[in-house]
Amino acid sequence: MKIQILLATHNGEKYIETQLDSLIAQQLPVNAHLSILVSDDASSDSTPEILREYQERYPSIIDILPEKKSGSAKDNFLRLISAADADYIFFCDQDDWWLPEKILKTVEAFKSTERPQLVYSDAFIADENLKIIEADESRLQTYNRGLTLQKLIVQNYISGCTMAVNRALLKGVRRDSYPGIEMHDWWLVIYAETFGEIIHVPEKLMKYRQHGDNEVGAKDLKSFKYIKTHMNGEILRENCGNLLAQARGFYMTYGEEMPPEKRQIFKKFYTLRDKNKLSRIAAQIKGGYLKSTAARVIGQLIYM
Repeated sequence: MKIQILLATHNGEKYIETQLDSLIAQQLPVNAHLSILVSDDASSDSTPEILREYQERYPSIIDILPEKKSGSAKDNFLRLISAADADYIFFCDQDDWWLPEKILKTVEAFKSTERPQLVYSDAFIADENLKIIEADESRLQTYNRGLTLQKLIVQNYISGCTMAVNRALLKGVRRDSYPGIEMHDWWLVIYAETFGEIIHVPEKLMKYRQHGDNEVGAKDLKSFKYIKTHMNGEILRENCGNLLAQARGFYMTYGEEMPPEKRQIFKKFYTLRDKNKLSRIAAQIKGGYLKSTAARVIGQLIYM
C-alpha cells in the first residue's frame, strides 16, 4: 500500500520543519509505504534549502518536484495532483501540525470499493505557536453537518488539509484543465459528492495553525468583521459569478459522466442568471443552493 502526502510550499521557513517532523512521525498501516511529494512555488526564503536537507535525511520518503513558479496555492496543488500516484493521497499545508495517528485513522475509514472516496477529519484550531484556541465550531466555515451536493456547490466546508482521497477519485478527477476552479480541495469535494462518497472521521487529527500569513484560514462566518467585509455588493456579485463559473466548468468537464439527477443539479444552478430575479431567488431556496449563515444567504439571494 502506497500512501502519499502532497505538500505545497511557498516561503514557509518559519513553520515547515515542525510540519515535516509531524509527517515523518506518522503511524502507518501494516505494509504501508509513505511518500511525501513536495512542490515549492518559487520560495525566496530558506524553504528550498530546508526541503533539500530533509530529502537528504529521508531519501526514501521525500521527493521534490523540479522548481516551478505556480503563483497560487491552488495551482501548486494542481501540479502535485497531476504528479500523484498512490493508493491514498493526503493534502498538506506547510504551516500545520499533524497528530501521529492522522494517517492511520484516516486510511482505516476508507471502505473497500472501487468508487471514488474522500475521507476527512476534524481539526484543532491553534495559534501560531500551536496552542489550541477554543472556538465555537458552529460559527466556522468548516462546520459541516448535513452536507448535500447543492450546499457544496455554493460553499466549501471541507479543508484540504483535513482530507485524503483514494486512487479511484484521483484517477477520475484528474484532467488537463479545470475551468472555473476556485480551489483544488473544493473541486475534489464536489467530485467526491457527485461520483462517490464522502466519509467523516469525527476526531481532531491535526492542528490548523492560524497566523497572519494564512492564505486561507478558519473563518468565523458570524463575526461582525467577516459580515462587514463580505457584505460589499460588488464583491458579492463577483463571488456569486465565480460560483456559477465553477459549477459550469465542473459540468462541462465531467457532465457526460454524471448520473442524470446530478447533471440536473448542476444545470439548474449554473443557469440561474438566465432567469429573472424572483425566479432566481425561488430556484435557490427550493433547490437548497444556500450557504451556511443568514448573512451569507441574504447576500447570495440578492446578488446571484
